[in-house]
Amino acid sequence: MEKAQEYKYYSTQRPVDIGTFPNGKENPPIRIENYEGRIWVEHDTRLAWGELAYAQPLTEKELYNYELKPSRDNPDMRRLMDTQAQVVGKWEDEGRVPDGKRLTWFYPDFGCYVVKEFVSPERLAECARGVELQQEAAGRKRARQEKPPIAAQLREAGKLAGERQAPSAPKRNAPDRGDR
Repeated sequence: MEKAQEYKYYSTQRPVDIGTFPNGKENPPIRIENYEGRIWVEHDTRLAWGELAYAQPLTEKELYNYELKPSRDNPDMRRLMDTQAQVVGKWEDEGRVPDGKRLTWFYPDFGCYVVKEFVSPERLAECARGVELQQEAAGRKRARQEKPPIAAQLREAGKLAGERQAPSAPKRNAPDRGDR
């Protein structure tokens, strides 16, 4: 029998109790589990007091309001982390990051990067955002370097303005009075 897809969330700030988790009619929890105490979960990437499972993903607002952390095994988190792993993995290769400090490893059978087990979704997202900011800054720097000097830009603008100017009106001569 196939297991129904579930979305797991960890309570990292307090034990799961009344009012500490979203309990809506549209998406009620399908499983609630409190641990004996605060324990390491997700390959020792975070400490949690308990976990909750839902049939549908929670919203960002619900996660924020109840201070819950999504499991890296959730389908939506796996897709997001796979995308981020490609960005971070390429950056790590370009920077020749040593294996001990890498967040990803290259999986040659599929030709893609995979997140290492000990990396939390938050850490990967933070690194991916940093890589994106570096790429944006490099793009802006290249754009500034590719522009010609201001004097050349002004000369070019003057030429364009002259070309786009409407033709001047013909000069009027003295009126022709011969037809009177």
